[in-house]
Amino acid sequence: MSTTSSTSTGKLTRWRRALPVWVQAVVLLVVFGSGIGVGAVAASRYMLTRMQHYRAHPEVLPGEITDTLTSRLGLTDEQSAEVLAVITKRHARIEEIRQTSSPEIHSEFDLLEEEVAAALDDKQKQRWLETADWVRKSFLPLNPDANR
Repeated sequence: MSTTSSTSTGKLTRWRRALPVWVQAVVLLVVFGSGIGVGAVAASRYMLTRMQHYRAHPEVLPGEITDTLTSRLGLTDEQSAEVLAVITKRHARIEEIRQTSSPEIHSEFDLLEEEVAAALDDKQKQRWLETADWVRKSFLPLNPDANR
């Protein structure tokens, strides 16, 4: 099939040929997959940021949970106040338990960090220490001994 055509005026008109269907399908799948990947990364980043916020400010969590339950369950003002009191009380106890185990978690992580670092060369050790610091800040409970 020719990609050009002549008209009555003698000018050549160039026709654009479409890509094969399989190429179009692959391009669409790549674009769709990229969208899923970007969405997944954005969602995980948002969740991580929220978790870090709640770890740093545990006092805001009971109020936000109560607000969510109030809208989801249609709680009255009296019920909402009662639920807030229960969540605040129990959340404080959960935080207390977490803080009592936090020094043990941090001391174990420190040992892990040192033992892994001992097996690495200087360049690897530097990267490992940066990675371990990121893990400590992102996933471990806050260390109350660090504030002392």
